[in-house]
Amino acid sequence: MDVCTSSSTPQTETFPSAPAPRAPSLWRKRLLEDRVQLPRFWPVIQNLVIQDLRVRYQRSVLGFFWTLLNPLLMMAILSWVFSLLFRGIENYPIYLFAGMVPWGFLSGSVNECALCIIANEALIRKIFVPKLVFPLARILINLVTLLLSMGSLFLLLWPLGARPSLPMILLPAAILLFVAFTLGLSLIVATANTFYRDCGHLVTVFFQAWYFATPIIYRAEDFPAATQWRFRLNPAYYFIELFHDLVYFGKWPQFSSWLLAIVIALASLGIGYAIFKSQEDKMVFRL
Repeated sequence: MDVCTSSSTPQTETFPSAPAPRAPSLWRKRLLEDRVQLPRFWPVIQNLVIQDLRVRYQRSVLGFFWTLLNPLLMMAILSWVFSLLFRGIENYPIYLFAGMVPWGFLSGSVNECALCIIANEALIRKIFVPKLVFPLARILINLVTLLLSMGSLFLLLWPLGARPSLPMILLPAAILLFVAFTLGLSLIVATANTFYRDCGHLVTVFFQAWYFATPIIYRAEDFPAATQWRFRLNPAYYFIELFHDLVYFGKWPQFSSWLLAIVIALASLGIGYAIFKSQEDKMVFRL
């Protein structure tokens, strides 16, 4: 008699394994790396800034005071030339200086950052240094000049008949937004000029045209109302107008002006950072 025996095995419940932790995205990883590396290399940035400021005026008689005298002499020349053309602008030297000083920071930073990677080729090839260090150093060098020039501007307010006003307390916020906007453009130009050396020459020509397209030596209000919308296509227009409102007019800028400046500054910084970091590893092969 065949007996069919079946062995019964106890059945155990199985549960799905825990999901593996999600790896951070590429851009989040890059942000975290810069957050760690830049504080570590802060002494390198400090050394680059101090060394450049020392060498720049090393053998001059007035030395570092040229940082103050350069914008003052330029303002004196331009105000003497253009004051006859723009007689309707009261205290024209203050109006000119309020726009010319931030523009000097923008132009100087972008033009210097165009060459910052190429100029440090030897250092990049020898040791590991985050390439973001070099444009940041150029921005800080020009920021020192901007702050000192602003200090000399305040010294000129009383002799020229102007007075400090309460809205000037917002100048640090305007400078911070302008630095973010400038840094974004500088990263784009630094990347482009590393791969295509003609870019540095084009930037110089472009900034000369951009200077005259921005209401620095003239007022946008002096143009026909039907054509004033063209100035609003200029991203630098909103930042220069912030400085004019705070320094020259002594009034609180409109909320829309601040909002547009914030959007443009963040967009410039985000785009510039994305372009620079996406090509950072390839730069050493183009030096």
